[in-house]
Amino acid sequence: MRKLYKASLSVFLRSKNLSLPYFVLLASIVAYFGFCLINYLQYRDIFSVDIFSNATLWVRPCIFVIAFFIYCGYELAVGMYDNNMAEYLKTYQQGLLKAYAAIILCLLTIVAIPSIMFFSFILFMYYYFDVQYYLPFLLHLMKLSILYFGLSFLIGIMLGTAMAAKLKTKRLAVYSLTVIFMLLNTTFTDVPFRMPYLLFNSYLTERMLYYFKHFLTVVPQQLGSHSAIYPLYGFPMEPIRWILAGFWVLFPLTLILTECFNRKTKKALIATGCLIVLLGVGLFSVRGSTLLMDMRVDSFAFADPIYYMDRPREDYSKYEAGFMIEEYEMDLTISNELHAEVEVTIDDHDLDSYDFTLYHGYILTSVRTEDGEIPFTREGDYIRVGRLNGADRLIFKYYGKSPKYYANRQAIALPGYFAYYPKAGRLKIWDQDRYGYVINTSPNESKYSVNVRSNLKVFCNLPGSNNSFRGKSNGVSLFAGMYDEVAENIYAEPMRRNLPKREYIREAEEILTDLFSRLERKKPVVLTDKQFFQVPGSFALNSNTEDVVVMSDHITATCCNNGPQLAEITMRSILKPKSVHCLSFMTDYVKYLFSRQDETEPLFQSAVDLNLLLKEIDELRFLAEKYSDMNREKYLNMNAQERKALYTHERRKSDLDTIVNEKAAKYLFYESPRKEENLRIFFDYFTSESQGDYLELVENIIREELEDDRG
Repeated sequence: MRKLYKASLSVFLRSKNLSLPYFVLLASIVAYFGFCLINYLQYRDIFSVDIFSNATLWVRPCIFVIAFFIYCGYELAVGMYDNNMAEYLKTYQQGLLKAYAAIILCLLTIVAIPSIMFFSFILFMYYYFDVQYYLPFLLHLMKLSILYFGLSFLIGIMLGTAMAAKLKTKRLAVYSLTVIFMLLNTTFTDVPFRMPYLLFNSYLTERMLYYFKHFLTVVPQQLGSHSAIYPLYGFPMEPIRWILAGFWVLFPLTLILTECFNRKTKKALIATGCLIVLLGVGLFSVRGSTLLMDMRVDSFAFADPIYYMDRPREDYSKYEAGFMIEEYEMDLTISNELHAEVEVTIDDHDLDSYDFTLYHGYILTSVRTEDGEIPFTREGDYIRVGRLNGADRLIFKYYGKSPKYYANRQAIALPGYFAYYPKAGRLKIWDQDRYGYVINTSPNESKYSVNVRSNLKVFCNLPGSNNSFRGKSNGVSLFAGMYDEVAENIYAEPMRRNLPKREYIREAEEILTDLFSRLERKKPVVLTDKQFFQVPGSFALNSNTEDVVVMSDHITATCCNNGPQLAEITMRSILKPKSVHCLSFMTDYVKYLFSRQDETEPLFQSAVDLNLLLKEIDELRFLAEKYSDMNREKYLNMNAQERKALYTHERRKSDLDTIVNEKAAKYLFYESPRKEENLRIFFDYFTSESQGDYLELVENIIREELEDDRG
């Protein structure tokens, strides 16, 4: 065996087609490490959000290295068939088996060198970065090295060797499969995989294509991905990634072994291979909560917006539950997803029915009282149960996941305003007009008793230890992963730069106090006496409502780099835009409120022509009304000329929308002699329940000012 190993190594080193590219690869890896280091040194101020922005560079060339080892594995093993050695080796007892074992050992030796290089470079960068030597981050990097640079390279040689065993000298087929494998491990598929939806409106086909791709993806942070790695979650390394890595090592191995044995043993190996496939697919199908960061409709960025877009809109603004929840007892088990048993105590036992809100991704298995199970109906996010027959406690048992608010063995991000546990009444989860999640906190503070079974250390806004928490609040937030208490009552990912500080919060409090005094309004939130939880930046990626959420005892915020920034995003969380169109105007309002306007912009080179602005408002209204009843059926019935007119109309409307918002905001909050009064008027508008058109309010104020000027 030792001779065979030495012979295989000798063949590899003597073969110019193998050894020369291999040494070029090693040199390229060293050069790439230099590039990553220089990139970090040169742009560290630009990529200063978190060190993962730089770290994503480390894994991007992985698929090329894997493809190279597929090539090495194939070309080294196929030599036996090129030279008709396989039949000769079969004449010896286990001759072919020993030959394959020697080849695989030789390839393992070859793979070990770049794997160790990647591991050493990552350790170097860990000590180079200022991460306060945070131990969980070091463990995360070590696991990253094993999965991304150890097992994935091993998968390359196993796939190459297996293709040599099965496809023999059919190089065209081998290299075609390698190219397909590479493309499936990149974002190249984003365009062709969108075609079923774009052409046939078929979400199902797209979903199935991405499932197939996901199963074949060896490098989870694939080449071409622009998705950021968020420090709390880190690189995707959920249990399913390790299971799939094991699958892509074991399945090719069984294929190789089937070539080394005859009859009964071969049949047993084929059966084993089928069992591995069934096991791999089965475990993949129950992989649970994973953070999908690509273009698929199931990804965290698109899943909920698309789900709620396809559902009828219902107005629950005037809905009243008729009862309150006084106490929660929550028993949560977080494995590959959330499993929960939640007992609620309600204050009114005599209603005919009770409505609760629980996110639709959680599958409700039973609702019971102390006397046994009771019937319930489930419609999307809503649960209805009938009379309780004197009982005052309900026990909900459910399991499931959310594409955005994940809970698995790698990390937990469950904010208290999200319905991951039953909340009283019918509450909206998603607001299409604001394009964001609705902040659902209880109107009253409830008593909570929360026990979390998890392999992670969980951080909660309630007091407690060892993943058990008790206290009163209007919402329970749970976070875990690469997360810690970075200052007293301030929780964040320790690796992020510009960590939140208590003085930032105090500064924001002072700014808001002064601002509300200027607006002559009572300040609705207090920041300084609350715990502060910095949430992943992904919370703001697909939602306009979660930059800052202030609850009765804690705050969640995507960032807190300084006091003015925190004050501004807090103000945004207080204001409520009435529509998507109103959102950009509200953004301009905040800009002037905090005096952040850039007076060098062309807009500030001349005063706003109010008469022209009124005409543009009229034109915008006309354009908005003209195609207000447009739908898919009407669009499909249009001829080419009508569609061209529609596109022209939409472009003009979009341009006009920007122009009107910018001009109106500049005049009302910058040029107008009544700008302070206008700021107060629109503050009241944005914080009221009014559904009136903001353009009508803009127009009325301008006309009134024009009338006064003429008078």
